[in-house]
Amino acid sequence: MSEINSPTHISGSLPANYQEVLSWKVTGKPSRVITLNILGILLLIIFGAVFFSLAISVGKLPSEGKFEFGLSEIGSVLAGIVLTLVLHELTHGWVMQMFGARPKYGIIWKGMMLYATSHGYAYHRNNFVVIALAPFVFISTLVVLGMWLLQGTSWVVFLGICGIVNASGAIGDMWMTMITLRYAATAFVIDERDGIRVYLPKP
Repeated sequence: MSEINSPTHISGSLPANYQEVLSWKVTGKPSRVITLNILGILLLIIFGAVFFSLAISVGKLPSEGKFEFGLSEIGSVLAGIVLTLVLHELTHGWVMQMFGARPKYGIIWKGMMLYATSHGYAYHRNNFVVIALAPFVFISTLVVLGMWLLQGTSWVVFLGICGIVNASGAIGDMWMTMITLRYAATAFVIDERDGIRVYLPKP
C-alpha cells in the first residue's frame, strides 16, 4: 500500500485517504500473456481489414504494375515497424509529461516488450485513460492522414502496415483501459512497466 500523509495533495502523489485496491500485471499470470497474444492476433486481423479498406478508399493503392515488393521494401517495412513501436512508447511518454510526470523508457526482455512508465506517479483515472489510448488514436490519425496525402504511391501500403502494427499492438493499453474504467472517476492509477495499481478513497 502506498500513501502520502501530507494534507496537501502534490501533483503525482496520492491523497492521504487513498488505499490500493488493485495490483494488476499482464505478466502476473501465464494465462494473461496467452490471452493478450490471442487478442493481439484478433486485432491484427480486424485492423488489417480496416486499414486495408482505408488504403483502398482513402489512399488509393498504386495501380497495377506500379508496386513492387522486394528486399528493399521488406527492409523498409521492418524499419517502419520498429519506428512505429518506438513512436508508440514515446507518445505514451509525451502525454505523461503533459500531466507532470517524468517518463522512463526501456525493454522487458522476457516478453520482448517496449515500455514507457513513470514509477510511483499517480494519475487521475481519466488522465490515465488518455495516456493509455493516446498512441492508438494519434498514430492511427497520422497513418490515415499520410495515406490521403500520399495516395496512389507505395507509401500507402507502408503506412497501412505501420497502422496495423500500432493498432493491434495497443491491445495491452486497451485491456488496462477497460480495467481502469471499472473504477470511479475519483480513482488514481499508478503505471508500472507491465501493469497498473489502482487506488480509491478509504471507506
